[in-house]
Amino acid sequence: MNDGDNLSPVLAITLFMLSNGKQKLFLILSGIGVGFINGFLGGGGGTLVVVALLSILALSQKQAHATALLIILPISLVSAVVYLINGYFEWKPTLMATIGVIGGGVVGSLLLNKIKGGVVKLIFALITILSAIRMFVAV
Repeated sequence: MNDGDNLSPVLAITLFMLSNGKQKLFLILSGIGVGFINGFLGGGGGTLVVVALLSILALSQKQAHATALLIILPISLVSAVVYLINGYFEWKPTLMATIGVIGGGVVGSLLLNKIKGGVVKLIFALITILSAIRMFVAV
Protein backbone atom coordinates (compact mmCIF):
# COMPACT_ATOMS: atom_id res chain seq x y z
CA MET A 1 0.00 0.00 0.00
CA ASN A 2 1.29 3.46 -0.72
CA ASP A 3 1.09 6.65 1.33
CA GLY A 4 -1.92 7.91 -0.58
CA ASP A 5 -4.11 4.93 0.28
CA ASN A 6 -6.94 5.54 2.71
CA LEU A 7 -7.81 2.59 4.87
CA SER A 8 -11.54 2.55 5.47
CA PRO A 9 -12.92 0.64 8.47
CA VAL A 10 -14.42 -1.95 6.12
CA LEU A 11 -11.08 -2.42 4.37
CA ALA A 12 -9.30 -2.66 7.72
CA ILE A 13 -11.67 -5.41 8.91
CA THR A 14 -11.35 -7.19 5.56
CA LEU A 15 -7.54 -6.95 5.75
CA PHE A 16 -7.62 -8.46 9.23
CA MET A 17 -9.97 -11.26 8.15
CA LEU A 18 -7.75 -12.08 5.18
CA SER A 19 -4.54 -11.95 7.18
CA ASN A 20 -3.10 -15.33 8.01
CA GLY A 21 -3.39 -16.97 11.41
CA LYS A 22 0.14 -15.97 12.38
CA GLN A 23 -0.59 -12.30 11.67
CA LYS A 24 -3.83 -12.46 13.67
CA LEU A 25 -2.02 -14.07 16.59
CA PHE A 26 0.72 -11.40 16.50
CA LEU A 27 -1.90 -8.63 16.34
CA ILE A 28 -3.83 -10.04 19.30
CA LEU A 29 -0.66 -10.59 21.35
CA SER A 30 0.55 -7.10 20.44
CA GLY A 31 -2.83 -5.76 21.54
CA ILE A 32 -2.52 -7.48 24.91
CA GLY A 33 0.97 -6.05 25.38
CA VAL A 34 -0.05 -2.57 24.28
CA GLY A 35 -3.12 -2.63 26.53
CA PHE A 36 -0.97 -3.62 29.49
CA ILE A 37 1.69 -0.99 28.80
CA ASN A 38 -0.86 1.76 28.20
CA GLY A 39 -2.77 0.85 31.37
CA PHE A 40 0.34 0.36 33.50
CA LEU A 41 2.31 3.39 32.31
CA GLY A 42 -0.59 5.65 31.37
CA GLY A 43 0.60 5.99 27.78
CA GLY A 44 3.09 4.88 25.20
CA GLY A 45 0.93 2.15 23.73
CA GLY A 46 0.33 4.11 20.53
CA THR A 47 4.01 4.05 19.71
CA LEU A 48 4.05 0.28 19.96
CA VAL A 49 0.86 -0.03 17.92
CA VAL A 50 2.43 1.95 15.08
CA VAL A 51 5.45 -0.36 15.08
CA ALA A 52 3.22 -3.46 15.17
CA LEU A 53 1.04 -2.25 12.30
CA LEU A 54 4.09 -1.41 10.21
CA SER A 55 5.80 -4.73 10.82
CA ILE A 56 2.88 -7.17 11.02
CA LEU A 57 0.48 -5.81 8.39
CA ALA A 58 2.96 -3.70 6.40
CA LEU A 59 0.62 -0.70 6.47
CA SER A 60 1.93 2.58 5.13
CA GLN A 61 3.35 4.99 7.68
CA LYS A 62 0.28 7.22 7.50
CA GLN A 63 -2.15 4.31 7.78
CA ALA A 64 -0.29 2.94 10.79
CA HIS A 65 -0.44 6.28 12.62
CA ALA A 66 -4.12 6.87 11.86
CA THR A 67 -5.07 3.28 12.74
CA ALA A 68 -3.06 3.45 15.98
CA LEU A 69 -5.16 6.38 17.16
CA LEU A 70 -8.34 4.38 16.77
CA ILE A 71 -6.82 1.35 18.47
CA ILE A 72 -5.55 3.34 21.46
CA LEU A 73 -8.76 5.32 22.03
CA PRO A 74 -10.72 2.59 23.89
CA ILE A 75 -7.85 1.53 26.15
CA SER A 76 -7.03 5.17 26.90
CA LEU A 77 -10.62 5.75 28.00
CA VAL A 78 -10.68 2.60 30.14
CA SER A 79 -7.31 3.40 31.71
CA ALA A 80 -8.38 6.98 32.42
CA VAL A 81 -11.50 5.78 34.22
CA VAL A 82 -9.44 3.38 36.36
CA TYR A 83 -6.98 6.17 37.21
CA LEU A 84 -9.89 8.50 38.01
CA ILE A 85 -11.53 5.93 40.31
CA ASN A 86 -8.21 5.40 42.12
CA GLY A 87 -7.68 9.13 42.66
CA TYR A 88 -4.64 9.58 40.41
CA PHE A 89 -6.28 12.38 38.47
CA GLU A 90 -5.43 16.09 38.51
CA TRP A 91 -8.27 18.14 36.99
CA LYS A 92 -6.58 21.51 36.39
CA PRO A 93 -3.67 20.26 34.26
CA THR A 94 -5.98 17.82 32.52
CA LEU A 95 -8.42 20.52 31.45
CA MET A 96 -5.66 22.92 30.37
CA ALA A 97 -3.76 20.28 28.41
CA THR A 98 -6.97 19.04 26.78
CA ILE A 99 -7.48 22.43 25.16
CA GLY A 100 -4.03 22.18 23.58
CA VAL A 101 -4.37 18.50 22.70
CA ILE A 102 -7.58 19.08 20.76
CA GLY A 103 -6.05 21.93 18.75
CA GLY A 104 -2.81 20.05 18.20
CA GLY A 105 -4.67 16.91 17.19
CA VAL A 106 -6.60 18.76 14.50
CA VAL A 107 -3.47 20.43 13.12
CA GLY A 108 -1.47 17.19 13.30
CA SER A 109 -4.09 15.11 11.51
CA LEU A 110 -4.38 17.73 8.77
CA LEU A 111 -0.59 17.80 8.35
CA LEU A 112 -0.45 14.00 8.18
CA ASN A 113 -2.37 14.23 4.90
CA LYS A 114 0.16 16.67 3.44
CA ILE A 115 3.49 15.19 4.54
CA LYS A 116 5.16 12.21 2.83
CA GLY A 117 5.28 8.95 4.75
CA GLY A 118 9.07 9.00 4.97
CA VAL A 119 9.01 12.40 6.66
CA VAL A 120 6.34 11.19 9.09
CA LYS A 121 8.53 8.18 9.88
CA LEU A 122 11.55 10.42 10.56
CA ILE A 123 9.57 12.80 12.79
CA PHE A 124 8.06 9.85 14.67
CA ALA A 125 11.49 8.26 15.23
CA LEU A 126 13.07 11.53 16.37
CA ILE A 127 10.29 12.30 18.84
CA THR A 128 10.46 8.76 20.21
CA ILE A 129 14.24 8.96 20.67
CA LEU A 130 14.13 12.45 22.21
CA SER A 131 11.35 11.38 24.58
CA ALA A 132 13.38 8.38 25.72
CA ILE A 133 16.46 10.53 26.29
CA ARG A 134 14.41 13.07 28.23
CA MET A 135 13.00 10.35 30.48
CA PHE A 136 16.51 9.14 31.34
CA VAL A 137 17.81 12.66 31.94
CA ALA A 138 14.84 13.50 34.18
CA VAL A 139 15.53 10.51 36.45
